[in-house]
Amino acid sequence: MAFFYLTPVKGELPAHLLDVIVDNRLGYLKTVLNEEPPLYNEYLVEGSMYDNVGHFTLCIISILCENREFSQLFVNAELELFKRRLETLTAYELRSFSKKLLRIIRKTENIPIFIDSLQVLCQHLVLKDVAQHICTSHKNHCNLHSIKLHFKQCLSLVAKRQVELTNGFAIIPCGRWKQYMTMLFKENLIRKIKYTDVTSLKSDPRIMELLYKVKKEFSLSKDSTNILLSKDVDVTSTFFPPCMLNLHQNLRRRHRLTHSQRFYYSLFLKDIGMPVEEAVDFWKAEYSLHPNGHHACCHNWEKDEKKYLYGIRHMYGLEGGRKNYSSVNCQRIQSIDNCSEGGCPFKAFDSNNMVPLLKNCTDEILSQINELKQKRLYTNACMLFMNSTYSKTMDCDNFSFNFTPVKYYKVATDEEKMEL
Repeated sequence: MAFFYLTPVKGELPAHLLDVIVDNRLGYLKTVLNEEPPLYNEYLVEGSMYDNVGHFTLCIISILCENREFSQLFVNAELELFKRRLETLTAYELRSFSKKLLRIIRKTENIPIFIDSLQVLCQHLVLKDVAQHICTSHKNHCNLHSIKLHFKQCLSLVAKRQVELTNGFAIIPCGRWKQYMTMLFKENLIRKIKYTDVTSLKSDPRIMELLYKVKKEFSLSKDSTNILLSKDVDVTSTFFPPCMLNLHQNLRRRHRLTHSQRFYYSLFLKDIGMPVEEAVDFWKAEYSLHPNGHHACCHNWEKDEKKYLYGIRHMYGLEGGRKNYSSVNCQRIQSIDNCSEGGCPFKAFDSNNMVPLLKNCTDEILSQINELKQKRLYTNACMLFMNSTYSKTMDCDNFSFNFTPVKYYKVATDEEKMEL
């Protein structure tokens, strides 16, 4: 169960099998980002040779392709896969996982500093009582057990005030241990991509063929790094603000949106980089499907193609008065009443509908969001969630008036590029 990937396995594999492993891993990572239910895949069995080879090969591809967009998607997908695996471990499996990591750490030379804190954490997780406690219905605020580390080893937790500081040391409660291990996994992955020298592999035709296939799959040409393709919207939606993520999920589930919400969502996609040709492909794919459930919109692409084509081209300033429309701000979205898709989730949704959109939001942040909702500070609530997710520091009072879903998206994607 060495799915922390500290060291690669050694051995030989035929080139055609390596191709299959990489292809299967890419497909599986896409399902992870799309939050689809996990399916068995023999090439991604936790801790297997195929799992290890696939991970490290994609690390190499990420380095060689020199494309931040792909590296960003790869890191996010691997991080989500790690979280999913970590959450499903039983107490016995968690102890086995920690013991395996400790054995690898002891055998590894010239390990980075952050591995010291991983070692301290694993030394606690191998204890039977501790592992059983962690794998029960464990809360983020639980502090029955704790570890003590220098504050520099957990700066993200310190920045979010999720740990106590004493004389330069951070006390990390057990309720934050899985979160902390996930942070260490991300740090390890980013270090591999940043500092591994793979220059010699540029002359390996097998690796370069894999690189070509990945570039073709993800359209990673240098002149298209800021273009949003129709086929990439599902993956990119992980960076959408809750209001646009809600519209995207509604569209995928029901294959229709009301006219105003389709207009707002189309402009959002346009302003984050979707060309008009891709917009046509995107909406054609959805509106060619039969509506799922009762919906006010009775149009379909086959019958109303000319109308939809004109509407899309009109938004891009290619028809009618040639006005190039821009996406709306948060105040406009919050002014919408009686919208079947919900408008601004922070204003219109109750907790049961809002929380699923706020992925990985802590109980503390949720409590602060609810306080802002009660004060009708909906934009501030959205920005608080953004800050807690992407570690950005923004003065909500100064920026909330002109805040937009596009600005949220740019903060989210810029943060990921900075970390890479």
